Amino acid sequence: MYDKDNELKLEKELYNSPVLYEWEYSGFHGNKTSLTQWLLGIFIPFFPISILLLLINDINAVVPFLFIASIMMFVVRYLWFSDCYYKFYLTQIGLYYTYEQIIPDSAYKVVRGFAWFGVAVCIVSVAIIGPMAFVGAGACALLSFKMTGFQSQVRDSYVLFLDEYTLFDILKEGAFSIRSHPDRLFNSFDGLYYQLKDKNEIRDNLLNVFKKSYFIEVERLKEIDNYGPFEPSENLSINNA
Repeated sequence: MYDKDNELKLEKELYNSPVLYEWEYSGFHGNKTSLTQWLLGIFIPFFPISILLLLINDINAVVPFLFIASIMMFVVRYLWFSDCYYKFYLTQIGLYYTYEQIIPDSAYKVVRGFAWFGVAVCIVSVAIIGPMAFVGAGACALLSFKMTGFQSQVRDSYVLFLDEYTLFDILKEGAFSIRSHPDRLFNSFDGLYYQLKDKNEIRDNLLNVFKKSYFIEVERLKEIDNYGPFEPSENLSINNA
């Protein structure tokens, strides 16, 4: 049964526990290449805008629409599909980590610049159109003003350990996934990313911390469901194969 008070107690102990092993990961999720990130950045804004241009069928709209799509291309590439930097810390009672998007400072400056431009446009719209402009411009101005302070943020999270685990190596994603026995709310995690050169060392350290565990390789994350439910087993033993 899930116990929030017990989780908070264990969380405090986790951050005060000696670090047994730590590793870093820098890159885009799922072993995607920079080319994939750029292709997604180009396709997502340009495809719908191209369809819209065909429907409008106005040659005068081409230049402004392509300008908007070009700006959105960089937004999608550097904000939606940016690389991330992870730092993982393994302890005897759990694992905690920090992560941050790797985005060029110039990208933040561009977003902040367009945000201030958006605020100005909203103010002008209210001045020209009148109070009715608040219906749309008000919300837009609030969003734009919020983004004027847009900057990188370091986030953190954790996973608390029980005794029995199945450790999955998701080959196509370049990440480990852990499933506790039983599979509880704060004892399982999918995004333990690794660099290929560190893979075996990370795996061995994780399995050494778990008192009982299986190790299974799968191609994709969705295949993990084929191995559930993850119930406790008295016969579960360490398997480093």
